[in-house]
Amino acid sequence: MDRRGFLTITGAALTGLAASWAEAPSAFASALNGDRVTDTMVSTIEQRISTLRTLDDQLGGARLLEQARGDLALLTGLLSAGRYTDRIRTRLYALAARVSHLTGWMAYDAGLRSAGQRYYVGAMRSARTAGDDAFGAFVLAEMGVHVSEAGRTAERVDLISTALDNAPRTLSPYAHSFLYLHKAEALSRDGDHQKAGTALNRAASLWERHTVEENPDWLDWFGEAQLKSTEGKVLLRLGQLERATSSLETSVEKAAPRDKAVRASRLAEARLAGNDLDGALHAANHGAELLEDKVSSVRALNRLKEFSEQLQPHQSVPAVRDFRERLRALPVTV
Repeated sequence: MDRRGFLTITGAALTGLAASWAEAPSAFASALNGDRVTDTMVSTIEQRISTLRTLDDQLGGARLLEQARGDLALLTGLLSAGRYTDRIRTRLYALAARVSHLTGWMAYDAGLRSAGQRYYVGAMRSARTAGDDAFGAFVLAEMGVHVSEAGRTAERVDLISTALDNAPRTLSPYAHSFLYLHKAEALSRDGDHQKAGTALNRAASLWERHTVEENPDWLDWFGEAQLKSTEGKVLLRLGQLERATSSLETSVEKAAPRDKAVRASRLAEARLAGNDLDGALHAANHGAELLEDKVSSVRALNRLKEFSEQLQPHQSVPAVRDFRERLRALPVTV
């Protein structure tokens, strides 16, 4: 039994899931057998995916991956077997792109990088079929995260450059800010710190110009927490420890629970580099606490393990031993 899984889905999220389940079965079963796909059916799936995305922020992708795969299979079935107008077809492909990306993101969060990449490729193809090149650019930028964490940093620079060069001219400052933030991180990881700083400044400038009304639905999670996270990582690689630590503290403070768990290790790393062992352990223990009680993310666990290796020079400190013991007690597939 998973003791952490009890009563974590409540309130509006639970109501939304129940409504989706109650309203959908008969109509979807008919459509999967060749009947017409309606606007109401597509809207029902959209609502379900919106709820799933919210739950992912709170709980992490590992617990929700199978549900996302099921929703993607449903969409694939509707596209292959259902009857629909051209307008519904476009909506279905646009939604398939979003669900493919969400499934890929959850797979990545669960440590399944290869599977995540395959889902991202499906998302890009569906986005192109739907004529949604803005979302395609977004997915291409996200794919870069996978390749850079595998050590292929130059490839990430190429991916984000392609995304920016081929993004629609009508792309909002909000979405452009997101892409330039990815460019800053890509260049920083590849060692081009000067250009990374230029891209980071561009992202911040575009962010200041954005309005809430222009936010695309697929970027409704993007905000100051993400900006500060990338800013902190870029500054940390530059050796600007005080500014990096301040940015990372803001990022963790404003993040959703799963992102808090992931970013806690980076904040711990910055504090440790600044010779603040107690502060570093406080941040790392916060991440471990989230993994014990609320969040399921292999990615967060692996990053805490990487930080733990940096504690080797302090292995004799009792608080360090306590943290490492706590980390070892976490399940491998947390």
